[in-house]
Amino acid sequence: MLSQIVDFFFALRLEDVFDIAIVTGMFFILLGILRETRSSAALQGLVGVIIGLLFLYGIARIFELSATVMIFEKFWIVIVLMFLIVFQNEFRKALTDVGQLRLFRKIFARGGERLDEVLHAVRAFSRQKIGAIICIERRTPLDSYASTGTLIDGFVSSELLRTIFMTYSPLHDGAVIIRGDRILAAACILPLANEPHMTKEFGTRHLAAIGLSQETDAAVIVVSEETGIISLAFRGKIERNHTLDTLRKQLMELTDAGIDETAEEASSSAQNS
Repeated sequence: MLSQIVDFFFALRLEDVFDIAIVTGMFFILLGILRETRSSAALQGLVGVIIGLLFLYGIARIFELSATVMIFEKFWIVIVLMFLIVFQNEFRKALTDVGQLRLFRKIFARGGERLDEVLHAVRAFSRQKIGAIICIERRTPLDSYASTGTLIDGFVSSELLRTIFMTYSPLHDGAVIIRGDRILAAACILPLANEPHMTKEFGTRHLAAIGLSQETDAAVIVVSEETGIISLAFRGKIERNHTLDTLRKQLMELTDAGIDETAEEASSSAQNS
């Protein structure tokens, strides 16, 4: 058996090495796309199954088990379809990201003026201990989440945000979704993170922020109504105890808010001409 394995490796051609390298690269790219998925247990199980099947296929090829090799070669598409079905949400998200023409959506217009409006509102919420959750859309569209709330479609302003989250407002119990320089919707329902260690540590508002950040690339600001602490959730992780300065810096990095889109397009047009 050992000699057959050695003969197999010595018989490898350069083309075979490239073939293996390409398949391995594609495999790790898929793992990179899915590494932050909420379906981590299912991912680990499926990866284990795939590795096991590949091992069996390799053994079958080495020992020339023609029936086993034929089954693997005829039914590999079933394995691919199983992978796509289990992780259809993650692949849809990845394809949405790839399909965007711009690397980052310019979240706030006019060099960050809209960001200032958000920060002014957040400061007021923190001082008055008013609970709030503000979701800033980046590349992944948030229409499905906006549809769970009330359509606003108004320009981002500190006054409008404070009106929405005042305790007497019928819209305060939910999330605000911001797209570009407009408040898309309010009182939106978000998915909750359900990891045991998180459910013990965080309240519903923070779990909702983490949940949305796990499913999309949105940046989610949370203000605690108990402590007034400002937090920011992104990519399934949450950073607490933000100051306005650190929050501004983080949001500027995530949203590319410091770049004036109009000036960028004008510069691009001038270069093309």
